[in-house]
Amino acid sequence: MNKITKHNKVRKLAKAVLPLYLFTLLPLVSSCSDNEVPIPDLYSAQCPASIEFQLPDNLQQLIYVDESGANVLPLIKGETATLQYIMKPADITFDNVVWTSSNPECVSVDDNGLVTALSSEGLGYSMVQVIPLGMYSGSGVVSVLKVKVSDSLVKAQSIRVTASASEVYAGESINVTADILPAEATYRTVKWTSSNEAAATVSADGVVTGKVTSSNSVPVTITATALDGSGVSGSVEIIVKQIVQPQSITLDQGFAAPAYYCAIGEKSVTIPYTTVPADCTTSLIEWTSSNEDIATVKDGVVTFNQDGVFGDFTITATCPETGQKSELKMNLAEGLVRETFHNPDYYSWYNAKQSGNGTSSSHVWHDGYLTITTYTQNATNQRADIKCWSAATWLHAGNYPIFAIKVDDVKDIDPAITSRNFNIDAVGKTASGTDYKAIANGNNKYLHDYKCSDGSHVFIYDLSTQACGTGGIMPANESVKFTTLQAKYADMRTIDHQIQYNLYWVQTFKSLDDLKAYITDVDKLTYEVIK
Repeated sequence: MNKITKHNKVRKLAKAVLPLYLFTLLPLVSSCSDNEVPIPDLYSAQCPASIEFQLPDNLQQLIYVDESGANVLPLIKGETATLQYIMKPADITFDNVVWTSSNPECVSVDDNGLVTALSSEGLGYSMVQVIPLGMYSGSGVVSVLKVKVSDSLVKAQSIRVTASASEVYAGESINVTADILPAEATYRTVKWTSSNEAAATVSADGVVTGKVTSSNSVPVTITATALDGSGVSGSVEIIVKQIVQPQSITLDQGFAAPAYYCAIGEKSVTIPYTTVPADCTTSLIEWTSSNEDIATVKDGVVTFNQDGVFGDFTITATCPETGQKSELKMNLAEGLVRETFHNPDYYSWYNAKQSGNGTSSSHVWHDGYLTITTYTQNATNQRADIKCWSAATWLHAGNYPIFAIKVDDVKDIDPAITSRNFNIDAVGKTASGTDYKAIANGNNKYLHDYKCSDGSHVFIYDLSTQACGTGGIMPANESVKFTTLQAKYADMRTIDHQIQYNLYWVQTFKSLDDLKAYITDVDKLTYEVIK
């Protein structure tokens, strides 16, 4: 006897017997006094608490999640599939259900959960729902599956596999994903396999788990194969590593103060280090910062605050099994600016993205400099300002009074350019509330111009002697937080076409002697004083 027949017989019996039973009981109930023991419930029903699809493997492997978050079962027109489910708790009184299809012209479903793909026209899908008899969707006791219909099978042409990490440690897991092309491919899931299940397994949903092996490093190929019979596949290699406790660690002292000072605009630095054994599990190393208001650390990467907190701090690395430690004493220097364009993923100074007269400024990164293209300011002038894109820059006339920009002078690039204007547009304020604007207050008011042997120029400002247009000379005892800091490089005249110039670095120095030493010792250049 199936569930529906059994349920109907129970309902008929209950309708026939229960009213008669209650009728014969009424006189007894009415004659009871208030002190008598109440009659217990005659019947107590156990209602379903949940219902979930529990599909066979051949269907479950086809299920994918679409952009709306719905679980989708792809079917080809004319195909059928029997959907199965499970209800809890196990001792429910009535276990009958109702099946519905939101788009019966696209997908039909019968009382036994047999789904038939009828048409891909219109929406091309239907929401198939199963719910316990007598309940409603708002109760939450319902399960829904989106069935998408295709007229014909579109096979995969390629599969690109990516992994969340290139390595996995024994006992740990990473995820792999498969990108199937074309996007119209009928089946959006794959079969995952591992080339060495003794070293790493992969689940049906792409979770790779490393295993304990005798080797510290084992390459394993994880492959995704299309489910449409095309034979198309893609793979990625994962290195399975064993957990090896670090016995000791030594931090490189290249970033140690006072030999090296860190600049807040650099955002972060990565500390080099060595370990014993060399192939140990470095993720076990414990990293701490003595002052997280200044800098935090994770896996050897020190990240500086961007709130203007400066000073000394110590980074400590500890091997948990042995307790051995190594320290690095560092300093985030107040007023230090250091932008040298050696990091392609982060640099804070570049063109101000201006445009006009059908042109626009742009830049290209090179290791150690930018090439900036000007835009047409007007019929006879070109312009391309250099802007600091950090949210704030802190300058300190007492600590680092020399502010310098190494850049090409456009007058040297195109003989048609007879003049240009260079000035520092700035908007800043001290913690005590004094405003400072327009460093040196005007065009070409740099204190010095050094022409280097590579043809570049260093335009130099002295914050301790040159007054701002607003606020005068900056204080020697506190920093000024600038939310706008931009070198206006404009009025390049007379010229009717875009040109390019190079920007090499933007830095502050403790003195002119430090700047001169940087040009000769670091840049390896000579220079002549133009101004």
